[in-house]
Amino acid sequence: MCGNIFSSDPTVTKEIVLLLTQDGLCPRCVLRFLGAGDVGLFRATSEELAQKVKSLVDDQDDIFSPLPCPACLGILQVYLEEGFLNRVVEAVRTSDHQFKNFICSLTTPVCSLLREHAILLLLKEKFKSLYEHREVEEISSVKDVWKWRSGPLLAAALDAPFELKSKFDIILNFTYEKSDKECTFLSYHSPEVFRKRKQQRSYGDTYTRANVARVLSKMTEGYFKRNYSLPKSNETNVCLCEDIRCVHDAVFVAGRYNKYSRTLSQTPWILDGGRKSESSVEEEICGPLKKKFLFTEQRFSSSGREDVDVRMLGKGRPFVVEMGDPHRVRLTPEDLAEIQQEINKSADVKVRDLQIVEKNDINKLKEGEIEKTKTYSALCWSKEPLSQEQLQKLQEVKDLVIYQKTPIRVLHRRPLATRERVVYSMSAEKVDDLHFTLNLLTQAGTYIKEFVHGDFGRTTPNLGTLTGVECDILELDVQSVELDWPPSLGDT
Repeated sequence: MCGNIFSSDPTVTKEIVLLLTQDGLCPRCVLRFLGAGDVGLFRATSEELAQKVKSLVDDQDDIFSPLPCPACLGILQVYLEEGFLNRVVEAVRTSDHQFKNFICSLTTPVCSLLREHAILLLLKEKFKSLYEHREVEEISSVKDVWKWRSGPLLAAALDAPFELKSKFDIILNFTYEKSDKECTFLSYHSPEVFRKRKQQRSYGDTYTRANVARVLSKMTEGYFKRNYSLPKSNETNVCLCEDIRCVHDAVFVAGRYNKYSRTLSQTPWILDGGRKSESSVEEEICGPLKKKFLFTEQRFSSSGREDVDVRMLGKGRPFVVEMGDPHRVRLTPEDLAEIQQEINKSADVKVRDLQIVEKNDINKLKEGEIEKTKTYSALCWSKEPLSQEQLQKLQEVKDLVIYQKTPIRVLHRRPLATRERVVYSMSAEKVDDLHFTLNLLTQAGTYIKEFVHGDFGRTTPNLGTLTGVECDILELDVQSVELDWPPSLGDT
């Protein structure tokens, strides 16, 4: 009738039930500590489960307390009633998310670990042969039992299946105001575990499920029993659930961007609380995306980055936008094409190959970060005219290894180091006596500006040492980033 439980002896089972109900446990918690783990059993109503438990004690009446259960703090009672589940449904609808299925994540009061531990120790004491080697992990958890009952009910109301894994999460935060007070004795037993978290508020709560479970695993039964006893049922012995949130996993959109402005930063440029530029590549791209996906936060990543005064030409630089908690997720390739058209109305930024990608795919953006190559075109100045012979010699340079100390211009944000990079090839075309165009194929991560002007000798060799003439850079364009990702969609 109650599925597989720990005891096959009806007399022993009856004694266990009477002991647990004497302490005020609800029908679901009685069944949990009896060892029941059948999902179908726990999907029954509270009234049906109460009758099943009563049948184990010869149908005795009035064995259940009307007060909140001290084991689950009411989670398997009031929070499985229709009124609360309707609150959950309303919260989901109000959040206005698109989703095809869902999961539920519960956060329960940390003190529930102490209560379950106390009940299990009581059972080990009274029914040693049956519970001596039982661990709390063998007891169906409050979270699981709640989901077994509520999952199908919520699925019917939301017209979406309840799954073990889903990108859409309904988060329920159950709190109990006296939880920390119940845990206080743990700090006296293991002060080294809790002191740091208590002194440094940035660590969050002093008592967490992880550190409480760790201390309980090392604590003797005697110490625990001397310092803790299961609170009796009373009207205040119930947790609250005032925080119901809905969150959808991030959606990732990738593509390639071109930047045609020499005054546009890649990401918002804010200094001392003030903007240094009106917009950025990130904002030009993410604005139209946000209008369609309705996400709440964003993270823009790219394969390298160009300086504000550098253009990104050719087929563009690969990028990905991580869109956190999107409320719209059912976008088609046609929708992405419309977003791309909207972005491309900008005179400064254009994108191509805009597509939704999986989270695992974005690793390709950083794979081979140093191994990949980039091509550049730079308008340069020389202090003295360079002969055609001098320019021709540059074309003969192949696989030039250079050493670059962290440039002076970025020392304020990057550590001092010497980086070895390779200039694979170069060529130069004369513009006039003091100007020439330099074309370069280099290892990713090469500081091109510093290679040209030498950065006061911090980059060696440099263009000045190769030509014997002081040089500087006036304009720089990235012509290509040699990374075969994201896949081309045939955009022109």
